[in-house]
Amino acid sequence: MQRILLGAAAPAALWLAVAQAFAQQAITTPFLPSDSNFRDLAGIAASYGGTGFADLTAHDGVMRPGVFYRSEKLDVSDADLATLSSLSITQDIDLRTPEEIDETPDRPLPGASYVNINIYGTNSPPSPFPPGNLPTTPQEAAAEFGAQYALFVSDPTQAAGFGEVLLDLAHSDGAVLYHCSAGKDRTGWTSFLLQTIAGVDLTTRINDYLATNAYSSAQIAAEYQTAVAQYGLATANILYPTFGVQASYLDAAIAEVRQMYPAATLDESMYAYLTQGLGLTRADIYVLRAKMVLFLTLPGQSGFVGNAAAGAALLNALQNSPLSGTYTAYNYYLQSAIDAGTLGGVQSQAGGQARADAAAYLLRQPFRLDAALAASVDGRDLAPGQGRMWMTGLAGNFVTDAHDGAASSAERSGGPLAGVSYRIDARASAFAAVGYDWGSVSSAGATANVGSAIGAMGGRYAFGSLDEGPYVSARAYFAGVDYDGSRRLGGGLGEASGGAGGMAYSGQIELGDVIRLAAATLTPQAGLRVAHVDLDGFQESGSELALDFSRLAHTTPSLLAGMEVALNAWTGGGWTIAPAFPLQAELTLGPPTASSLGSLYGFRIAQTAAFDSPYLVQGGLSVAARRGGFEATAQAIAALGAQSAGVTGQLSVAYRF
Repeated sequence: MQRILLGAAAPAALWLAVAQAFAQQAITTPFLPSDSNFRDLAGIAASYGGTGFADLTAHDGVMRPGVFYRSEKLDVSDADLATLSSLSITQDIDLRTPEEIDETPDRPLPGASYVNINIYGTNSPPSPFPPGNLPTTPQEAAAEFGAQYALFVSDPTQAAGFGEVLLDLAHSDGAVLYHCSAGKDRTGWTSFLLQTIAGVDLTTRINDYLATNAYSSAQIAAEYQTAVAQYGLATANILYPTFGVQASYLDAAIAEVRQMYPAATLDESMYAYLTQGLGLTRADIYVLRAKMVLFLTLPGQSGFVGNAAAGAALLNALQNSPLSGTYTAYNYYLQSAIDAGTLGGVQSQAGGQARADAAAYLLRQPFRLDAALAASVDGRDLAPGQGRMWMTGLAGNFVTDAHDGAASSAERSGGPLAGVSYRIDARASAFAAVGYDWGSVSSAGATANVGSAIGAMGGRYAFGSLDEGPYVSARAYFAGVDYDGSRRLGGGLGEASGGAGGMAYSGQIELGDVIRLAAATLTPQAGLRVAHVDLDGFQESGSELALDFSRLAHTTPSLLAGMEVALNAWTGGGWTIAPAFPLQAELTLGPPTASSLGSLYGFRIAQTAAFDSPYLVQGGLSVAARRGGFEATAQAIAALGAQSAGVTGQLSVAYRF
């Protein structure tokens, strides 16, 4: 089966279109001449009084054809047995008594197991009319027959039998057929209960029940003729209401439910009957409902956009996975969310946005490092042939607000850098550095720990002198990345976690000019950077919604611009103090955000990073203090992007040699 690609940019519309097409699915259950009351629980063919399509249910649901079939006894012809065998039925549940089975045993259905659940709990079916005490009017016959339906509810043995049937259906694998003798009474009440659980409206449930009179019309007529021959025309006419079904029989059972389990509404009474009378749990009911019903839209789904829409679409699509209609955390979560009318935020957690956020974090790593290295690596304050050994400790925070369906993202970073800068001659300098960055990215209940072992190198060449005039500079950053992520999923879905390695690297080239003024030195620069991140794919574990993440590779080219204003240094007490005001800006030339791709049961889900600003600006204050060969620098930098802001602080020490 072709799976659906669920992306943040075009999510819900595709799935909803497929779901709407499913809603129009016609009922194509074959008619069996030797089993005329055989039909699909999902709906009634138009020729027998139905719509011809799968029934709709509460909460924008539609019944799934081919799940549960109802029938009369399986005393079928070879041709009809072959037809039944083509429907992939895995279980035949016989609701009859031993006497009925001995009289007309089921024909074994290939590929299906056989289970007998004797609803009455007696050797033979109880008769509503004791011998010698036949009813005298059709109304009396119908009333006495309705009393038998009331016993479906009030008789403990029969209640236990119906509870066992529903539990057996809940634990079944594949399509199931259930039946009694005529497929109208025990089978009819079982069907009414299942459709109640599914959320089919009362009128449709009653019409489905009454459809027996159309499906079994020939059989009802034959039974009537047999009664005429056995009892005479008058008695046959009195008994005629019992050969088929009528709404008063269901009314009798429903009235008994309302009396035994009083509540404000029929639905509440039926729920109490199912749980207290038949012993079903909420989990049992949710499994049965998921087997029978596909919900076209989930609570709030039509209003979601971006990552949230993609997450809701995945949750919706998983209704057609092994997680649905079975005793799983996902099934319980989704069905309870439908009842509650909210997905509870899981739509934002399901796709693993934090992985995309981690990629965006790594793509911006060179921009952060530029500010951290600026005071240590240009070399113009060194004499030709002089070098500097330095170490920098930096820490920062960066936050992107929730927007366009993406959850808010918070980043924390910190770590040391150490390196050597060297002024080769009047025109050239070079540097090399190593370090480690402990990064943590949090979004949508997930945390991604992103450790980067960093290497950097670069140099500057002046057309005249490094001290003044135009120059060209180049830098390269590379990092070995260790990614370790965990996602806490609401709704009792647990925590999914996993990790992988990867690489991040970038290269940049800039043109600049050192302009000396009376009180300050201005250094404007402009350039181009290409940054790339490549994270290996991995399989999460620990949750039913654990995703198989594909390899993530993303390249971002960007334009760079900057200006440093360095005030003239002043001296006092043997110290030289040099304040500076760095300002940098980056403008991406391609898509400004990173995205991740995960999959589950063949359904794929894309998520975009919260940070999707095409620009990023950072600026602040740097103060360097030098005494002899010893230097110390403190710097505070604020960063700003669309919906994003952050701050970085650092302390550096260096020694000139």
